[in-house]
Amino acid sequence: MEHQVLRQVLHMIIGAAVIVGLLLVPRPLSLIILFGIFLIAVLLSLLSRKWKIPGVNYFLSTIGKEDEKKFPGKGFIFFLAGCLIAVKLFPIDIALAAIVVLTFGDSIANLTRKLLVRKSKRLFKNFKGSIVGLVVSFFVALLFVPVAYAGVAAVIGMLSESVAIKLGEGEADDNLIIPLAAGTALYVLRFVFGV
Repeated sequence: MEHQVLRQVLHMIIGAAVIVGLLLVPRPLSLIILFGIFLIAVLLSLLSRKWKIPGVNYFLSTIGKEDEKKFPGKGFIFFLAGCLIAVKLFPIDIALAAIVVLTFGDSIANLTRKLLVRKSKRLFKNFKGSIVGLVVSFFVALLFVPVAYAGVAAVIGMLSESVAIKLGEGEADDNLIIPLAAGTALYVLRFVFGV
């Protein structure tokens, strides 16, 4: 339980750092920095499978899920990839809203499921977690997009977080799916209504 809580808190801290970085650093440079961090994370993940690297193995095991022994730091790496895709594909305000849903909606939903509703039935627990994540991500997304956009991003993001998408023999990582789904929905909304 403590590991899962720490993982979600780190998820929010890293996401908040990415958001602040995107606000302070010009977009082309942000993409280069994010891509550099992504490459370093992949390299460290590969190296940590064979060797003990002081601090790195602990960090990757802390931020990763317990079933990520074959791919240390998988969640963190896919989180960075999701942020990169959002920044590359969408206007910066839409990218920021999509990253907000990934950072806060996903983490708060998971924390709610773990901490507040432990005695609920699984379906009800998942529903409560998604609703809390939706509300939190909606209010944070308001910092970057209008009300209707924040609502759409939160709803689509949380729906995609709660639906498992099959990819080959496994499931697509929600760290990729959430920002892509939320960002695409907002992009289509802007294209159709021009607001």
